[in-house]
Amino acid sequence: MTDMDEKLNLQSPSGTLDLLPEEMEKYNWVRNKLEAVFKQYGYQQIDLPMYEFFDIYRKRSGEKVINDIFTFYDPPKHRAAENPPLYALRPEFTASLARFYITSELMYRPKPQKYFYIGPCFRYDEPAPGRYRQFTQAGLEIFGADTATADAEMLIVAMDIMEKFQIQNYLLRINDLTILRSYLEELQYSEKLQQQIFGIIDRITSLLRKLEIGVLDEKETNTSILDDYYGSMSEAGCDREEIEKLEKLLHLVGPPAKILSQLKLIFTDNPGPIKALEESKLAEVCTLLEAADVSPFVIDCGIARGLDYYTNIVFEIDVPILGKQKQICGGGRYNEMIRTFGGEDTPGLGFSFGFDRILIALERQGLAPAVSTRSDLFIGTKTETQGFGMALA
Repeated sequence: MTDMDEKLNLQSPSGTLDLLPEEMEKYNWVRNKLEAVFKQYGYQQIDLPMYEFFDIYRKRSGEKVINDIFTFYDPPKHRAAENPPLYALRPEFTASLARFYITSELMYRPKPQKYFYIGPCFRYDEPAPGRYRQFTQAGLEIFGADTATADAEMLIVAMDIMEKFQIQNYLLRINDLTILRSYLEELQYSEKLQQQIFGIIDRITSLLRKLEIGVLDEKETNTSILDDYYGSMSEAGCDREEIEKLEKLLHLVGPPAKILSQLKLIFTDNPGPIKALEESKLAEVCTLLEAADVSPFVIDCGIARGLDYYTNIVFEIDVPILGKQKQICGGGRYNEMIRTFGGEDTPGLGFSFGFDRILIALERQGLAPAVSTRSDLFIGTKTETQGFGMALA
C-alpha cells in the first residue's frame, strides 16, 4: 500500500473546534466587547508566543496544570544530540507575560503597568461543553501595584464585563490565601505539603459548590465528597484535629462581615492566621466593592485556585447555567512570581475569562447576537460582463 492509498483521518483532534462564518461573527462580537472594556480601564494589548520553554510552567504552575500541558521537542532532524529543549504549548498567559516582563524593557518602565490579552491556550483535559483542549482566554494583568485599590479594580473590571454582556445569575467569590497559608506555616508544613493541601481544598470546594447547584452525578453526595476530603487529607499526613478545622473553611461562605468574624472564632488559638487576618486587604477590598455597587459577591474561604503562584487575594465568578464548567472567570494576586523567575521584586495580579464559556452562557440565556448564515447578494455575470460584475462586488 502506498502513501496515496492510506485513508486520511479527517476528524478534528478531540477537544478542538471548527468555527463556521456565523460562529466567527459571534466570536468577533465577543472579542470586540472585551477589548472595549479593557481599553476603557486603561489596559494595553500585548501578544505572546503560543509556545514557551517548559521550564517557566514547571516552576510555579501547579501539579495538575503541569500534568495537562502539551509538550514537544524540535523535529528529529534539527534536535540537539544532548539535552534538547522541551517546549510547551501555553496552558495560560500569566507565566508567559511574567517571562516577557522580566526579559524585555517592560521591567524598567514606570509602574503600575496594565496589559490585556486574548488568545488560544492548550491543556489536555476531558472534552465537555465549555471545556476544550484548545480554548481561548481573555484577561488582564497589572504589574507594580500592591494595594487594595488595585485588587478592587481587577474585580470591578471583571464584574463590569459580566454587566456589559448582560449575563444573568452569576456570583463573585473572593478569598485571601494568606489566612490558610499562615495556619499551615504555623503547623510547620513544608511548602510542598502546603501546595498539596491547597490542591485538595480547591478540588473539594469545587465539588461542594457544584453539588449545591445540582450539576454533579447522583453518586456524588455531600457524604462521598467529605469522605474524599478526609481520605485525601489523611493520606497527605494531616491529623484529625487539623483536618476538622480546615473542613470548616470548606463551608464558610457568605457576606464579608459575617465571614471575617467567623474566621476570627475558628482561629482564636492560632496567632498566625489572626495576624494574617489583621494584615489582609480582604476587608478593605470588600468595602471598596460595596462602595462601587459591585454585586453579588461573597467571601468563600474554600477557594484556593489550581495554580501555585497565587499569594493573596483570589477570586472566581460562577455562572450556574454553565453546569459543571460553571467558572467563567478566575484570577488573583501573585506577588512572588516575578522574583521567583529572577526579576526584581514586583507585585502582580490578574484574571482570565474563559472566552468559550462566555459564548455558551450567552447562547443558553438567549443573549447571543443574531448573525446571518448567507450572503445578502449574489451577482451573476456572463463572460463578457465579468469585469463589471467584479467591480460591483
